[in-house]
Amino acid sequence: MNRVQVSSVAGCPVPRSEWRGWLTVMLERIAMQPGRVCSAPECAGAERKLRACRDDMLVELALMHDAEIAVLNAAHLGCAGPTNILSFPASPEEAGLGVLALGVETWLREATLYGQETEEHARHLLAHGLAHLLGHDHGPAMDECCAFLLEKSAEASSCTA
Repeated sequence: MNRVQVSSVAGCPVPRSEWRGWLTVMLERIAMQPGRVCSAPECAGAERKLRACRDDMLVELALMHDAEIAVLNAAHLGCAGPTNILSFPASPEEAGLGVLALGVETWLREATLYGQETEEHARHLLAHGLAHLLGHDHGPAMDECCAFLLEKSAEASSCTA
């Protein structure tokens, strides 16, 4: 069973169960076909970890206000201001894949700016963050990983009610 922990903030228009459902579907896809998401050389460590923790994959998602994620962005990446999502991969000794931090106000602004439904943009950010947890950096391999993770995630909405 894949484990997902979600902490939310006041004002988030999407319930925690919805976030948990989307991440669970993505983790199930990873568990069923790890080679599809981790075939790039930079993912060798993640692929070993996926095989080791296949039935107990833990991802934590922290939904935060922009002020909170701006502090993390400055501390860990040296960038000023908020961002949409940050990924903190677990060390090889730690259980699970790691922690995702998502800036709620930035996500909502971006969805409007890009003309996307908020849920669609949320799933895209989750896939992007998971791809980073798996070891991908921006580029074609990461794009393929995100597309693979997004294939079934929209169906999770009907499964979480």
